[in-house]
Amino acid sequence: MTFEEIYKEFFKPIYSYILTRVRNEAAAQDIAATTWRKAFEKLDAFDESRGNMRQWLFGIARNEVNMHYRLYYDKKVLSLTGFEDSPAAARGTDITQELIYEDEKRLLLSAMSGLKDKERDILALKFYSGLNNRQIAGAVNISESNAGTIINRSINKLRVLLEAK
Repeated sequence: MTFEEIYKEFFKPIYSYILTRVRNEAAAQDIAATTWRKAFEKLDAFDESRGNMRQWLFGIARNEVNMHYRLYYDKKVLSLTGFEDSPAAARGTDITQELIYEDEKRLLLSAMSGLKDKERDILALKFYSGLNNRQIAGAVNISESNAGTIINRSINKLRVLLEAK
């Protein structure tokens, strides 16, 4: 498989995972670029006996996200009204529906902040990146059954946290 084929197949899930973890498009783009540069540079070092291509790429992405959090911190900048950069205005969608969606997203992200880093990371790999439990286990160096247990317990924690809000 050529690098171009790998890039076309895996760009979207890798980028989605990164964006989910950092919640900032500019940072996600930078991290994705670094992830793909490193994948390109180390493609000949890829060892299929240690996992498949998907696991290897998500491992690189995960390491880059972790490095981002070690080196930088997020600053949130708000506009005066909060609507200039509104995704609804940019897409021309119904502002009421967009506000409901944004509120639900805010509640979920707030609830996720009540989880441990490892739990958030594994849920992002599962639901935003589409990895199965075996692939998650390989990416974070845990057993497949442990990955399933962490996912189940994390979802239950999220339910409790969301009901409390």
